[in-house]
Amino acid sequence: MRTRKIVNSIGCLLILLLQNETLVAKTDPNALTNRSIDTASLLERQRALNNKHREVLTQLATLAKGEANILAGAEHSEANEFKRQLNLLANAYETHLDALSKLKAIQDARQDFQPNAQAWAGFSDPPPYSLAFIQDQWQQVRLKDREIESARIELAMLEAMVESHRQAFQLSSQNSRKTDERLESSSNPDSERNRWLKAFNDICKQQQEARLASLATEREARQENLSYLLEQRVLLQRKARLSSRTSPLLLAEKNLQIKQLEVSRQKLDDETAQTLEQYQKAQQRVQQMREQLLLAPKHMASDISDRINGIGSSPLQQALDTAMIEMDALASNLKVLRLLAQATEVNRQVWELQYSADHAKDLQIVDAVIQDIDIGLQRLTPWREYLGSDLATVRSRLDALEKRLSEWQGEYGNRDQELRKLQAYHRQETLLKRGVAEADQLEARLRSLSDLLQWRHDEADAMQRLRLSANQAIEMAESLSEFELLTIDDTIIADGREISGKRRVTVGKIVHMLAILSIGFWFIGRLARYSREKVVSWQSAQASSALLGLRLFSLTAVIAILVFALVSVHIPLTVFTLLGGTLAIGVGFGAQNLLNNFISGLILLMERSIKMGDIVEVEGILSRVSHIGSRCCQVQRFDGIDMLIPNSSFLEKTVTNWTLSDHCLRLSVLVGVAYGTPSTQAMALVKRAASEHPQVMTMPEPEVYLQDFAADALSLKLDFWIDLQIQPNRYRIMSDVRLRIEQLFAEANIVIPFQRRDIHLDVVKPLKVEMVKANSAG
Repeated sequence: MRTRKIVNSIGCLLILLLQNETLVAKTDPNALTNRSIDTASLLERQRALNNKHREVLTQLATLAKGEANILAGAEHSEANEFKRQLNLLANAYETHLDALSKLKAIQDARQDFQPNAQAWAGFSDPPPYSLAFIQDQWQQVRLKDREIESARIELAMLEAMVESHRQAFQLSSQNSRKTDERLESSSNPDSERNRWLKAFNDICKQQQEARLASLATEREARQENLSYLLEQRVLLQRKARLSSRTSPLLLAEKNLQIKQLEVSRQKLDDETAQTLEQYQKAQQRVQQMREQLLLAPKHMASDISDRINGIGSSPLQQALDTAMIEMDALASNLKVLRLLAQATEVNRQVWELQYSADHAKDLQIVDAVIQDIDIGLQRLTPWREYLGSDLATVRSRLDALEKRLSEWQGEYGNRDQELRKLQAYHRQETLLKRGVAEADQLEARLRSLSDLLQWRHDEADAMQRLRLSANQAIEMAESLSEFELLTIDDTIIADGREISGKRRVTVGKIVHMLAILSIGFWFIGRLARYSREKVVSWQSAQASSALLGLRLFSLTAVIAILVFALVSVHIPLTVFTLLGGTLAIGVGFGAQNLLNNFISGLILLMERSIKMGDIVEVEGILSRVSHIGSRCCQVQRFDGIDMLIPNSSFLEKTVTNWTLSDHCLRLSVLVGVAYGTPSTQAMALVKRAASEHPQVMTMPEPEVYLQDFAADALSLKLDFWIDLQIQPNRYRIMSDVRLRIEQLFAEANIVIPFQRRDIHLDVVKPLKVEMVKANSAG
């Protein structure tokens, strides 16, 4: 007996391991569409389970006759528990066999369905198809969706049950192994008591294995059923899509549906008005009963108190409760009717969307309809939940009230009042069912239309997708353009009254304003550059005045362009009030030097202390001013190097302007002649050297002076004037005059003496002088 039970336990474990999936793994229902189960394996599992089931039934029959020796060593309670475990084991085998039969039936049905589904190529009747036929096809898809959802929920429950039993089985297996080890290590393992405990432990373990194997097979059946349902849905979806694609909604059909909705809406309006009238009357009735209850005599009040403390209630209170329930039911009906009216409008919009989508050639319209449908489904969800919750509440109240009426007692009060409550609840339930049915139907229509449009989107060609991407990019740019950065308070005066409002500052307005500013500043810059080129060719005085006018014009034009840009995009000028603090900080810190040089440039142009073409000397650098800019002056040194000097340097530092009042410059040349030279002749030659130079001015004429009786020579000084506009390099003219003086002195034998120095030695002793013979080697 012990050996047979061990073999049975091993057999159950092998059956568990031979299943198509392990107990630990969880299968994704979406990946089950191609699963197939070996029929021979199923039959083998059925035969093994039938044999085990018969063995268990045989043991139960033997125990019923009292002929089993296995109970030897067992207590009475333990024997009863052993019989219960055997019954549970037999039940587990029976459940497992049922699950295998169900799995086999689903497999056969699926195998029969698959070739038919693959062979289906279209309806027997040619298109177009009627609107009712198309709606029926999509209704079949939606019904199959509900079956699939239920199958998923059921499969998830079985997954949880399998996992729970698996964990319990692992824990039980550990305890069973501990028990076996403890019995084997006992002093007398073959005693009657130990054999009984071993058999009892084996049957408990076998029962848990069988229960777990049964659940696993049930899960396989549910997985196979879900795969079968998914394949059915694919075929139904193909049929629905084919019927919709070949038979687009006609304008006449759409108008007919909308006309029917208008008729339904009119009926709902009439029903709503009637319900509203009933609700108002119910409110008045409740108010009257409350007033009567407050004016009731004291003995009625005591009677009311007694009834409240007892079983029933007073007739007046019961009538008030009934009237309040009727009023609440009418209020609920009124809400449902108004929701149904809204559903009518939504249905109208759905027909419009379907018509536009069926006849749309642009993929963007299809996507827009899909988005509208998604929004509609999101809004429909809380409506369905509200109606479903109210319907469940009303049904629970109806069940309680019907039970109370079936067990009616005289102490409960007036039975007619309870019947009125029952009627009010029935009317409320009926209308809630209408609302739930309408919500379900509307959801089914929206999901069917979304499914069809999503299929059209997936089947679109490359050109349609390209156009869609371009349109989406344009829409994204438009949405970005309308993104609001900030709002500005704006106040206008109309008819003597101040009208306040807010103006938006969007990204699009900023981009538009920047475009206007860019074009305006570019045009002003080009105009200013062209005008400056013309001004440079003028005389310096006129050029400086023209530059000042040009600079002021440019500043005015910049301000005008800025104001025009703000006004064009409807940004009020009060934006500067908002940004004034930020601009002030920026000017105070970041733009301080820039503003300083700009104002310095305006001052230079207005004072005309520095003009274009002037020869100036700044910190020992002699150069000619070639351009007076907004930030700096461009000067050119006489060695050909251009320099940029900040405008503020001409105001803050010492500047020598050699041509401030005129362009004449006096130069001086010093020359010495030896003592004994005729002074008059030498002075005449020096003056002649200056007068002969073509760039030396004749008015005023050169002048020569005997400047000093120097230690080595007679010092003569030559003063002459030059025009800096003709020759700005004074050193060249001075060099030419000196060369001519040298030439004339040479012709007249006039000597320019060297400088002489007398050296005196102040010594105490005479200097010693020795004659040293030169070294022969040197």
